[in-house]
Amino acid sequence: MVSTAKIVAMFVPIIFSFVLFIGLILFYRKRTGVSAKPVILGAVGFIVFTQVLEKILHVVVITNFPNYADHPWAWGTYGAFAAGLFEELGRFILFTWLLKKFHDYKGGISFGIGWGGIEAILLMLMVCGQALIFSVMLNAGTFESSMAQLPSDQVSAIKDAILSQGTDFYYFASLERFLAVFLQMALSLLVLLGVSKKKFSYVILAVLIHAGIDFPIVFAQVGHMTNLWIIEGYLAVIAIGSVIFIKKAKKMFV
Repeated sequence: MVSTAKIVAMFVPIIFSFVLFIGLILFYRKRTGVSAKPVILGAVGFIVFTQVLEKILHVVVITNFPNYADHPWAWGTYGAFAAGLFEELGRFILFTWLLKKFHDYKGGISFGIGWGGIEAILLMLMVCGQALIFSVMLNAGTFESSMAQLPSDQVSAIKDAILSQGTDFYYFASLERFLAVFLQMALSLLVLLGVSKKKFSYVILAVLIHAGIDFPIVFAQVGHMTNLWIIEGYLAVIAIGSVIFIKKAKKMFV
């Protein structure tokens, strides 16, 4: 049985992600102004470039290298650079082709909110929403029958993961999304600076920064560095640096 406390904990990140998205729009609408088109294209861009195009590449790679988890350094490097390339080049393409009238600070902030906000919502729906559905099935006694189409060892692995995962994992997920959204906003501004100043080196820098930041996280996803406090502390330092850049970037667009 999955406890009521754990089920409640699964709900928290989902609700928080929506509140975070709306809260960022309201907060920056008063401080810098928010443009609807960059927010929308930022959200759509994240879905297209990371959830469609990048996922297609991952399927191809995992299909050809099914034992990827046995090579964490190689997988961490691949995963980090894949994320950096798809996300930063995705931003570059959208700013260059579809957001030509929004090459100002407000446009960058708006785009970053859309990109980072929808990322938070989708990830929490996929991770916590799926865990919530499995938990309801486990408590109702229908989990095994509903998952009969999957191999028995995979079903057992999913069940063990749900039952063994503590409530702190889900609360940490909310904190992680709060910290990560500022990185997405900072990288959006960095890429936009590259576009507005016609310096593609800024885009390359954004790819390298993104890959460098993601490497430890991808490395952790294959069973290494599982201490949540270390991961959240790492993200907190990055978030602080991102907030500082977000504030300083305003003068760079003048």
